Amino acid sequence: MSPSAVDKFVELEARIVRTIELVKTTRQEKAAVEKELAAVRKNVDILEREIQELKQERELVKNRVESLLDNLSEITEESVV
Repeated sequence: MSPSAVDKFVELEARIVRTIELVKTTRQEKAAVEKELAAVRKNVDILEREIQELKQERELVKNRVESLLDNLSEITEESVV
C-alpha cells in the first residue's frame, strides 16, 4: 500500500512547520548570542581602560619611589661625607 498524495502532503506540511520552528528558534538564539557578545565587548572595553589606568598608576608610583630612593641616597651620602 503506497502512501496517498494526501499523506505525502501532510508529511510535507509537517516538515515545513518543523523547519519554520527551527528557523525561528535559530533566529532567537542568534539574537541572544549577539546581545551577549555586545555585553562581553563592552566589558572588554571597560577592562582594557582599567588596565591602561593601572599601568599609568604603576608608572607614577614607580617614578615616585625612584625619586624617593634618590633623595634617600643623597641624604645617606651626605651623612657619610
